[in-house]
Amino acid sequence: MKKMLVAMLGAALVLGACGGNGDNNADEPAPADNNNNAEETENAAGDATYDADNAESVYVGNCAGCHGGDLTGASGPGIAGMSKDEVLTAIQEGPGSMPADLVTGDDAEDVAAWVADQ
Repeated sequence: MKKMLVAMLGAALVLGACGGNGDNNADEPAPADNNNNAEETENAAGDATYDADNAESVYVGNCAGCHGGDLTGASGPGIAGMSKDEVLTAIQEGPGSMPADLVTGDDAEDVAAWVADQ
């Protein structure tokens, strides 16, 4: 009985950690980013740019709880060494217990590029 209770509590913690940014107004557009000083970073392949500061912030707020601050994994798998396309597909499809579309739009593109560059 104790083992089942511990397993259920562990599963609840894992799912809770991957639950997003707590914004219950998903249908409302995000406020405009007035940070004109955002630095765009060229990815490792040199073929695209992304907002590294935004990417890291989104990763810390939505992904690090499961994938770790150093991308080597925590309650979820490590993602170090994944390509941008692999990360973007995982974000969109939500493999395993990861929710699909936890991050969307430019944020998803930025995070995928950032992870691939780490």
